[in-house]
Amino acid sequence: MSEATLILHRGARPVSLDELAAVKAPPPGGRWFPLSHTAVLSRVKETLGEAGLVVRREQLALSKEDNRFFGVLDLQSELAHGVSLSVGVRNSIDKSFPIGFVAGSRVFVCDNLAFTSELIVRRKHTRFGEQRFAADIAAAMPKLAQFRELEAKRIEAMARTAVSDVAADSLILRAFERGVVTSHQLPLVIRAWRIPEHDEFKPRTLWSLFNAFTTALGPKARSNPQQYAVTTMRLSALVAPTLPALAA
Repeated sequence: MSEATLILHRGARPVSLDELAAVKAPPPGGRWFPLSHTAVLSRVKETLGEAGLVVRREQLALSKEDNRFFGVLDLQSELAHGVSLSVGVRNSIDKSFPIGFVAGSRVFVCDNLAFTSELIVRRKHTRFGEQRFAADIAAAMPKLAQFRELEAKRIEAMARTAVSDVAADSLILRAFERGVVTSHQLPLVIRAWRIPEHDEFKPRTLWSLFNAFTTALGPKARSNPQQYAVTTMRLSALVAPTLPALAA
């Protein structure tokens, strides 16, 4: 019930494909040619299919009176044991942000999701926006294959990197100082790190610490998926350059 209250409070709600299709794009005006949410989602799924990537699960959400859409597509493409490749797609029909596409990873055991800024596609709503977005997504497919390989290596490296409690506390503090986690989320990160719920994260490694963060941030994925994607990108950027320094 707390999750339902949070979702209603933030204005975001999970929806079915039929509910998404019921949201129509407004008529164009001037240089603005909005695409419907389903048109954007369909284009992404078609391009993934043409590249031989199979969607295993999709989660869709709407917010701001259904004007803003964010979807996550989990693919049948394993990055590491228990971790799959995922892509996020976004759209707005209120001029709030452009069409977008981003890649990331999902951990099965606790359903954690994290996006990275290594592969992002953005395209404005213009007369030829759909065609150009489709071309951009198609061009991103070879990069997605490269991203999958690099992300698998990054996860493996984090799982091999031992982290002391002092180093973990330092990174958690930096994440708070930089606004990656809030004062409410901070104790949740600390608890998830010190008392992990899953055996996979009991080893004192950077991978376990990273998942302590995404566990604490998890409710944000449901209440505000757009903000969650940005936050996990910032988290990935914060962790990446410190990986060698955090080795115990």
